Amino acid sequence: MIAAELRSELMAGTLRPGAELSQVMLAERFGVSRIPIRDALRILAGEGLIEIEANRGARAITLTAAEVREIYDLRVLLECDALRRAAAHVAPAELEEIERVRRKSDLDAGTRAWAAGDWAFHRALYQPAGRPRQLAMIESLRRACRLHVSAYATMPAKKPRWLNDHRAIVEHLRKGDAQGAIQALQAHLEAAGRHLLERMAAAQD
Repeated sequence: MIAAELRSELMAGTLRPGAELSQVMLAERFGVSRIPIRDALRILAGEGLIEIEANRGARAITLTAAEVREIYDLRVLLECDALRRAAAHVAPAELEEIERVRRKSDLDAGTRAWAAGDWAFHRALYQPAGRPRQLAMIESLRRACRLHVSAYATMPAKKPRWLNDHRAIVEHLRKGDAQGAIQALQAHLEAAGRHLLERMAAAQD
């Protein structure tokens, strides 16, 4: 699927923020007409990964520092709320699943699948809340961040810290310390936002 291939390249940082997505060049690359290319671009635009402007074509989104701050502020609100709700309902079997996914994400962290593994862990954390619309909003915000996280290579620089944060969140949940888990998650998200902003600023110097 064309949309899936382009999405993968955007998420991996192969297509960087602001990259032009020419329908003509993409049609040649995939050996198709421009119709399926337009369909794929509409899908990606709907996911907030690209912008399509009349007479200017399509480009990968470019977030300003202010937009990144806003996204991370929203993520803190939505994800901490989701974890609070999840902690009130999480069952022992769900805790075991969260731990299984966390261990898998640790292994994924050293590969190109790091982002998928990271989201799998966070999704497992929030699913016991039973808030599918909220989860979809969180995923959309995280997807926009991922494009920039990959482009500015922020994950490799802080991988040990992020993985330790994941362990701390799960440990708090195991102890029944919901507030501790929420505080650990908030610190985790705020640190990720600051690090991305620092890398973006350094790239402009």
